[in-house]
Amino acid sequence: MHEQLSIKAFPWFIKILAAVVGAIFALTLSGDIDKEGRIKINVSVIMKFVFSVAISLYGGSAFIEYYELSKQYSYMAKSFVMLMFAVFGLLAIGIAYQSIALMHGKSLAEVIAEVKAAFVAIVSVKGGEN
Repeated sequence: MHEQLSIKAFPWFIKILAAVVGAIFALTLSGDIDKEGRIKINVSVIMKFVFSVAISLYGGSAFIEYYELSKQYSYMAKSFVMLMFAVFGLLAIGIAYQSIALMHGKSLAEVIAEVKAAFVAIVSVKGGEN
């Protein structure tokens, strides 16, 4: 019974892990995680994280169900779909936020600088110190 339960829970574990990793990437894209990997926890960051995971789990599951991907793809492929929903779902929210910031007087150069810093934070790999 216990072994069967763990086998049934494994697909959900993979999907939730993908949602959490996607939420972390999304927080990096939104600028809440800076270039050095530091994060300042506040209500806004917690809400963004929760929204990202929710978008991933519900949006990804709806996408998989609508296109009937559960029959033909592995758990890893479905988890990748959920990861993409987490990252790009919150990215869409971030774009809407930046659009509102532009309307409230933030310059285009400041918005571009924030997006560039977030991109650099995602793709840069820091080596360990000796």
